[in-house]
Amino acid sequence: MQQEKLTTPVKPVAEAKIYDYDPDLSTHPIPPHLHAIPDQPDSRVDSYLMRFERLLNWIFRGMMMVAGLSLAVLMFSQVIMRYVLESPFTGIEEVSILLAVWIYFLGMGYATREREHIHGGIVSLVVKDPYKVNIIRFIGSITCMIAACIFGYFACKYALKEIDRGRVSVNLRWPRGLWSGSMIIGFAMMVGYFLLETINEFRSLRKMPHAREAQEE
Repeated sequence: MQQEKLTTPVKPVAEAKIYDYDPDLSTHPIPPHLHAIPDQPDSRVDSYLMRFERLLNWIFRGMMMVAGLSLAVLMFSQVIMRYVLESPFTGIEEVSILLAVWIYFLGMGYATREREHIHGGIVSLVVKDPYKVNIIRFIGSITCMIAACIFGYFACKYALKEIDRGRVSVNLRWPRGLWSGSMIIGFAMMVGYFLLETINEFRSLRKMPHAREAQEE
């Protein structure tokens, strides 16, 4: 018995049957169709929209990179000015928060695009029908989009109020809208990518019955 146990092949987690109905867990890395952006366009309009989205994605990723590098340089410079030159920059708190909030909200939208936000995989442990799993995913995407719209509404309402009042920061006297604008961009990205995700899953649901009929024939 001990020899049989030792010689029994052990399947890796990616090949275990319990995960076969959850592509997030059964395939590494995540295939493109699980992202908010489809791998291939279905029409000419889709092709134009995907090109436009790639341009926006390139801009947002560039902004995140610039903000992250600027924050690192700012922190390093502050250490030099405080402990070497003994002349610290008084507005570092405002600038560091400005860069940090932009990184956070842009990253929130980018994580939604890549579907790297927190989500569970318990559905595949309970439901074994791939079609039903896709229905649950579709409902989940709609729910997430509605929640993002609600939270985004209040965030944008606050941001626009800050911009309209013309408030400025204490030390640098910069417009507070520079800080608040990150929330508008971040939630707009999040809602937009959840909408694309919902559309992709709806299209997938429409194709699945036809694929089943083709396999049966």
